[in-house]
Amino acid sequence: MTYKSLLYITLVLLLQNALQAQDDSSKIFESLNGCWQGAFIKNNSYQKFDIQFLKKDDEMLSLQIIEEWHPQFGEFLLPIEIDSLGNIKFNTGHGKAIMRLDQKSLELTGALENTIPLIYVHLKKVPNPPAKTYTTEAVTIKNGEIELFGHLHKPMAESKTAMILVGGRGCYAGSTKYDLYAKLLRSYGISVLVFNKRGTGKSNGDCNTATITDLASDVIACKKYLEKHNNKFDNIGILGSSAGGWVMNKAQEDGADFDFMIAVVGPSTSVKDQQLQSMKYGLDFYKLSDEAKKSITEYTSLMFDAKPTVDNYDRFKILLDKSKNEGWNELLDDTDVPSSYQAIDSLWVRRHNYDPKNVLQNFNNPYLAIFGEIDWIVPYKENVKTLKDYFSNGRQNLLEVMVAYDAEHGTETKGKYVTLEGNTSYWRFFRISPSVQITIIDFLTKHNLISKNE
Repeated sequence: MTYKSLLYITLVLLLQNALQAQDDSSKIFESLNGCWQGAFIKNNSYQKFDIQFLKKDDEMLSLQIIEEWHPQFGEFLLPIEIDSLGNIKFNTGHGKAIMRLDQKSLELTGALENTIPLIYVHLKKVPNPPAKTYTTEAVTIKNGEIELFGHLHKPMAESKTAMILVGGRGCYAGSTKYDLYAKLLRSYGISVLVFNKRGTGKSNGDCNTATITDLASDVIACKKYLEKHNNKFDNIGILGSSAGGWVMNKAQEDGADFDFMIAVVGPSTSVKDQQLQSMKYGLDFYKLSDEAKKSITEYTSLMFDAKPTVDNYDRFKILLDKSKNEGWNELLDDTDVPSSYQAIDSLWVRRHNYDPKNVLQNFNNPYLAIFGEIDWIVPYKENVKTLKDYFSNGRQNLLEVMVAYDAEHGTETKGKYVTLEGNTSYWRFFRISPSVQITIIDFLTKHNLISKNE
């Protein structure tokens, strides 16, 4: 047999093997296609994990849902790979999964790569979900020359309560159609309006120059939109996350007149007080020196008080250089750093300098505040004390405060081993504190904001 003949046969065999592998992959995906429910398993603990396998433009994808990460995040659309040995591989929120399919029993079993001890994954195929019990309506809301794009999530059943969602600091659009707070709340019969912050997504305007008054006026425009909606809502409230808590309070101060308010890690102190508290706790969190404390205190004062001069800008630059050596540069947001001496007056803290004291001392409707126990950005002790002081004038029954155990600023709790009495222990998976969802729904139920038949 000649060399050319041998090469030809080898190429033919390789092609046949490739075609066979491709055919096997297609057959495997035919069984995969659809919905699966299961869990991550580590030691004596599990975390629920759902997947929908689908094809889009000839690419095999997995829509993965980790409900314990809701409502902050926990839904991912990620590609999958089926190799020549029939291994099904895809990334997850915890790492890369390598799975095998039992096509007869319709079960998937495997583990996450490079985990010690192994995190196992087990999934079983289930029927496709029933028809949706909600609608998502694209909306455009006008506020003068500003047009805000978003979605109104409406339960199919009669909805008498509506809520506006306001995100935190930063110029990011987020997903209005697939917002996870909306997903939670609409399942309890509440209509939810989620919109792109001005200058982000499909909303026009300039987020980078917007003031807290600008953002509050956008929220008021959303409130007016809901007031005129043909659904005729009995109650319209708001949920503000992080710096969104200031925005919702400013909107209330400027005439929004909400029926209830929910702050999730939203400060009750002024912007300046929060910045000083955050810097103090951040220094402890990162175990920084007394010299760093001195520098960052000066920097924080400059952010609020420095006049826009060349000399002050030079001082900013000197301190920023020190921040890298002293390790506190991680405590600064990009919008805390002026790009020129003229930009000093445009720092985020100046455009959003606000104290919610007046609103919180006079708000006469239900108010829920949720904090994280180990959140150094919005430390709970100072904020809880401030809130209780503000609601102490005979309005204590309107205030509800919850501090989520071991939770950070995103209300997340890290994965770790937990030891219980009796020398027993278990692995606690990374998750959003379960108290967040429970407390929000209990609060809405307590104040008759969820229909009795829901």
